[in-house]
Amino acid sequence: MAKYQKIDEPVFITRIDERGSMHGGHIYEVHFKGIQTQTDFMTYIDPGMINWRKWEHIINTGKRKGVVLSNLKLKDVGLINADSDVRINYVVTKEELAECLADFWNSQSQFGKLFG
Repeated sequence: MAKYQKIDEPVFITRIDERGSMHGGHIYEVHFKGIQTQTDFMTYIDPGMINWRKWEHIINTGKRKGVVLSNLKLKDVGLINADSDVRINYVVTKEELAECLADFWNSQSQFGKLFG
């Protein structure tokens, strides 16, 4: 049986939406973007599931801070497996993360111009 595909880059949280679950209660719809490829990903986190203990701190921190994560696996195209053994790489203010990402992306395009 095929394993889930690992995302080969760190991702950062772009948005966390709390919404009602079709099973009652609420869930979190979490959106991410790959740092290198700028690919969009998402996952659903349910506080009633056992994996909540992995995600609770990440959700609470991601609401107020910029969070970079790694070791995530895809369940389907663009859908992250919420059972991934997620790792927090970096936590800073959202403004600082935005500046770091802008600098990184700008340096990548300037580098590309040299060889493009």
